[in-house]
Amino acid sequence: MLGINNQVVSFVSPPPPTTTIEATDLEDGHPNHQLWNKMTDNIGRHSFSSRANFLRSDSSINTVEDFLDTLINSSHYDRRIRPFFDQHKACNVTMTIHINTISAINEVNMDYNTDLIFRQSWYDPRLNYSGTEWAKRSPEITLHYSLIDRIWVPDSFFRNAKEGKRSDITVPNRLIRIHRDGKVLYSQRLLLKLDCQMKLQKFPLDNQTCVVNIGSYAFGTKDLSFYWDETPNTSAIRVNEDLEMPDFVLSNFEQRYCNRTTATGSFTCLLVVLHLKRLFGYYLVQVYIPSMLIVILSFVSFWIDHKSVPARISVGLLTVLTVTTQSSGIRSQLPRVSYIKAIDVWMSACLVFVFAGLLEYALVNVIARKNELRQQVRFSREKKKLDRTAKITLIQNLQDGSSFATERVIGNRLAQVHFYKKDDTHQTNIETTETLARKTSVTEKNLRSGSITSPLIQNSAISNTTAPSQTPQVILSQQAPVSKTAKPIRDTAQLVDLVSAILFPVAFIVFNIIYWMVYLNMQVEYVLK
Repeated sequence: MLGINNQVVSFVSPPPPTTTIEATDLEDGHPNHQLWNKMTDNIGRHSFSSRANFLRSDSSINTVEDFLDTLINSSHYDRRIRPFFDQHKACNVTMTIHINTISAINEVNMDYNTDLIFRQSWYDPRLNYSGTEWAKRSPEITLHYSLIDRIWVPDSFFRNAKEGKRSDITVPNRLIRIHRDGKVLYSQRLLLKLDCQMKLQKFPLDNQTCVVNIGSYAFGTKDLSFYWDETPNTSAIRVNEDLEMPDFVLSNFEQRYCNRTTATGSFTCLLVVLHLKRLFGYYLVQVYIPSMLIVILSFVSFWIDHKSVPARISVGLLTVLTVTTQSSGIRSQLPRVSYIKAIDVWMSACLVFVFAGLLEYALVNVIARKNELRQQVRFSREKKKLDRTAKITLIQNLQDGSSFATERVIGNRLAQVHFYKKDDTHQTNIETTETLARKTSVTEKNLRSGSITSPLIQNSAISNTTAPSQTPQVILSQQAPVSKTAKPIRDTAQLVDLVSAILFPVAFIVFNIIYWMVYLNMQVEYVLK
């Protein structure tokens, strides 16, 4: 070890005998001056001999260019060797990160973009110039960014980076600053696309945790150690106060330490943990409220008359197609994961409700057609029964030999026909009289409404003693009470619609209560690996 001006200079190869020389001994004419020249000749082969010459001839360096050329001259500074290599100690690197922006959080690719300023600091004793005249002139020197290739820098990299580049607008955004005690500050602005493994079970009611993982690629823990630059009043992680994201808000962030062991050894690493909370407003307006209104629209069809087939079918099909299209659009924005997401449960439930409404109308239609068929069969049976009764009455009257009158519908006219016995004494004086009359409006109404009257006979017995010149008195029988003989049929189709109009909305409200209670209180653990 050689101490000059309170500065320690280390030698890679075995050093010569330890000798302490004061700064005044280096003046010309001093007895130790020849000893110093001899010593520098002996150690010229060593890595720091040029630095000793720099210290000796410090007064001859007048410009900063000469100073830098001497300080980082390749003849005595080897950038391939890390600091403290000869002392078998690890080089400690402290880091800080300033996050400018976080953008393009992509659930499909599970990554995000960030713009950050990455700062690293370490001590390199080979760059210590505290005992020189330049330490007073310039306590710290900011180098040009091109000189980064002439000094040693840590091999830090981002473990979870997919893509990355340095910002070059308008010049490469790099800062290299050397302090007189050998401390080096290296800052650079990076544009990175980092991997973020997301848990989407609660999407879009979820919170995500993304990390920035920094590690050493080649140097193990014995050679290089990373630490956060922690001070009492300043955090190592800084975030832009104006940071805004369209889908998320940065709720919290923290710094952690980690070590990774691989096949090539154990390596140090640092973690920046970002806690992101998803903003629910977009999905509430664009997904939940529209799908809810579509389901409610499908419930309106229950109040439409089941005989309005086009209206019921149109509402049912349109709601099913709309929910299906909306669900497909949402799935295209999400990765194909094996587990069920909250949005999948919601869209599936909405599809089930609108599809069940369409099936309900199919059931109502079937029930209505069965009721109509059953009613037609019942009316047909009553009609046959009345026809049979009328025929029996006619036969009985003919067998009794009584004269009677009847009304028949001939074409579009109502005719009254008188029947008489062939052997009647007044046969020659009695003629069949037909009284023709147009159908009254009341008759037309009865025929249109399907009311059943006696189709053949409405008669009354006429006495044989009645004078032939007089028109026989006809007493019309009352209308056959078909409605009283047939039991009224209950409209089951309308009953099903009424029950569905109450049951479906209640079921949808119950589903909403369960859905929001479960997913708002669900906790998904994120394990950092």
